[in-house]
Amino acid sequence: MKYEKQGQMEFFLEMEQHQSSAREFFSATLLDFLNKNFGLNQMVILYFDTQNHFLSWVDRQGLQLNGETHPYRAFQSQDLVRKVVYEDAVRDHLTYFNTIPRLYKSTDVISAGVYAATPYVQFLREHFQAEYSVTMAFGINAYIQLSFFKGKDTGDFTDEEMQHFSEIYAAIANAYKNFKKYEQVKIISEIKNEIIASGEKAYLITDDFMHVMDANQEAILCLQDILGPSVRDQLVGDGVCGWLPFLLSSGEGEEKETEVRTRVIENYQFRIHNYDRSYSNRIVDRYHWITIGSKEKKNHVEFARNLAPLTPAEQRVAELLY
Repeated sequence: MKYEKQGQMEFFLEMEQHQSSAREFFSATLLDFLNKNFGLNQMVILYFDTQNHFLSWVDRQGLQLNGETHPYRAFQSQDLVRKVVYEDAVRDHLTYFNTIPRLYKSTDVISAGVYAATPYVQFLREHFQAEYSVTMAFGINAYIQLSFFKGKDTGDFTDEEMQHFSEIYAAIANAYKNFKKYEQVKIISEIKNEIIASGEKAYLITDDFMHVMDANQEAILCLQDILGPSVRDQLVGDGVCGWLPFLLSSGEGEEKETEVRTRVIENYQFRIHNYDRSYSNRIVDRYHWITIGSKEKKNHVEFARNLAPLTPAEQRVAELLY
């Protein structure tokens, strides 16, 4: 691994350009940048969904989707490094806005006494001709994993190399954060076009991890009527809205996720639409646009006071039951 000042500056500049021009951020192009600027040529990007199901990987030869013959398909259950990466990410609520380095050195995760004989090392030897790895975790629940490898003859990653990886991580993470912000601006614009076409007046837009990305004044007033004035503070910034899981959860009998769901809360009807952004690596980022309207009024049947031939006492019971 070479880590020269010129290569570092070139990489930072390429990350800046990549964040604003790429259709998909974590791709073979990113691997080319890492190889050109730092001499890193043994690496792979693995993609998972947010529940840790393996989707695909990409190396410098291209993308390989999960399938019956994919080498990682049967190995995931034995991948001790991935297990720790995922559990840490879930615990820490990792999202695509994290910029603090998250590095996992395989010899730190797996004890030295058993390291060489583990299925993990056997997998590295068979598929990457390597003995050691360093893994970077990105995105929601670490659904993107960038791993680097070294052979036995070159030895394990040094402290100096780990420091360089921390700097590389920060550059990638900041660029990815900006990439997602640019992308989400476009997504919000596309969703607003859907809302305008629907003719609804009050709306909010959320991601699938309980963040409100946009809401208009009409929606805020409706939510304040239900939840009180403090709800406005939850609609700004990157904070998680504690009431969104209840609103977005599927009710009984709602098995088809593509259908519009309806929730009635107090005097308001919430209509919840899914909006999915799919990528070639099979990751799907789900967003929701939610419209709020007045609850449909039911025809009110007046209580009939004349209930003859009931006795006065029976009439009183009937009135109370009504």
